[in-house]
Amino acid sequence: MNGYAGVDFSTASVEEYESALSSLRSHGVFAVQPTFITASEDDLAKAVRAAAAAQQRYRSCAILGVHIEGPFLSPNHRGIHRPEYLRQPDGQLLNRLRSCGPVRTITVAPELDGALGLISDAVASGLVVQLGHSAASAEQANEGFNRGARSVTHIFNGMRAFSHRDPGIVGAALARTDVIIQIIADRVHVADEAVQLVLNAARHRVVLVTDAISAAAAPDGRYTAGGNQVIVQKGVARLDDGTLAGSTAPLIQQIRNVIDFGWSTEAAVNMASRQPARLHGRSDLGTLCGGGPADMVIVDDAFQPVRILAAGTDVLP
Repeated sequence: MNGYAGVDFSTASVEEYESALSSLRSHGVFAVQPTFITASEDDLAKAVRAAAAAQQRYRSCAILGVHIEGPFLSPNHRGIHRPEYLRQPDGQLLNRLRSCGPVRTITVAPELDGALGLISDAVASGLVVQLGHSAASAEQANEGFNRGARSVTHIFNGMRAFSHRDPGIVGAALARTDVIIQIIADRVHVADEAVQLVLNAARHRVVLVTDAISAAAAPDGRYTAGGNQVIVQKGVARLDDGTLAGSTAPLIQQIRNVIDFGWSTEAAVNMASRQPARLHGRSDLGTLCGGGPADMVIVDDAFQPVRILAAGTDVLP
């Protein structure tokens, strides 16, 4: 997620992180990966350093490293990523950012010059590589996955549209069995039928991703998202030109949506807990077991939280 409860992670101070993480925990989120969209190298470095400091200081909601979503993206599928900061894959830039703090995940458009080499090197060094914001064909996407990219950043959004003769990243990711499918199931970014299509094709590989911005869990109004001015009306965030600018739906709302689509509570909850934990190699998270953390959300029949425990301690007022 890019932000939460009025806090934009791209520009957040360490103290602002405390506010966002506390709000997340009170909404049943116990671990998060702050995401930074394309910006100048100095701004990205500053954001990574702030996340590193917050990771050490605040334990109420664990920071599982950070996700650098740009700048190695297609200008034709950039979404709200600012075009002046997009650039070709650059391993030295990535290494400089990694020296600033806990970079864990990157998104790359595999069709760019140098992208395949960057993917191989990043995977070999332990990073999780995702494909996204890309005009890649299915062949180019498969080359990226074959180099070790493990996931697709919010399927359908920010990528070449699926066609039966030109399936692109969408078709490549769904056709494989070794790729994690991330989807924004907020009923705004992806049509209900498209969500159902993905769930039917790859349920055990689907991860719900919020793509939340600072307006999540906050009222309608004006906000920032990675240096962009965003207008939120009726819970939908857009730039002045109408471009969707991230989501405002809390994670638990996406779980409710999946249940409304007819999927079991177990399946929906796993998409938001166990499956993302496995993507990041955290077998200690996303499951309830003896000796594990007592992080629990107790809900009523309408799937509204009535009690939240973090490490066995009540945190929901």
